[in-house]
Amino acid sequence: MESDFFGMGVPKETFEQAGRQQFIELLAAGLLPESRVLEFGCGCLRIDYWLIRFLDPECFYGIEPAKNRVEHGREYLFSPAMLAEKKPQFDYNAVFDSSMFQQQFDFFLARSIWTHASKRQIEATLDSFVRDASESAVFLASYFPPESPADDYMGDQWVGTSHESDELGIVRHSLAWIQSQCLARGLVIEEREGLDCDSQCWLHIRREAHPIQAE
Repeated sequence: MESDFFGMGVPKETFEQAGRQQFIELLAAGLLPESRVLEFGCGCLRIDYWLIRFLDPECFYGIEPAKNRVEHGREYLFSPAMLAEKKPQFDYNAVFDSSMFQQQFDFFLARSIWTHASKRQIEATLDSFVRDASESAVFLASYFPPESPADDYMGDQWVGTSHESDELGIVRHSLAWIQSQCLARGLVIEEREGLDCDSQCWLHIRREAHPIQAE
């Protein structure tokens, strides 16, 4: 399977591990079979291999502008019978807009999205969360912190492979800026300890009225 997924925008060496780790993190955050989950940048469905099998039918929703990646994941990771049973829903917009689903979600997920997105695009994901999340929802997002002030990305474009580009790249955003954007939207943020298998840092974000409980 590794060779089949090469070129789909994910490191083939950590394909399975990253999906499994993220699924475990969602379970620790309270994921239930009946939870509704929205993933920004679901790509070739490496996390969703676990999620779609676990969740009840019509509970997984993915946004991914590179439609060929979703089709690749559907073909190689799921049988037609499972897709018919679980009924995952997809949209292919490139503006991080979850409103077309007309649902309220219990979990938002953005793995390796803020590591390529501009600040304007990160704001769009937060705006979707504020509008379309349930009152007690959690947003899990990964990012790379700057190694120096000059590393804090100020451009206005996506950097890295996408539906429009085959060029590799990553960006970094300061935690202080992320915190300011969350605060402006009535959101609270918690840093998760440690790094994932692709060396990314993780944040848990909730509405201020539902603070994150200490474990």
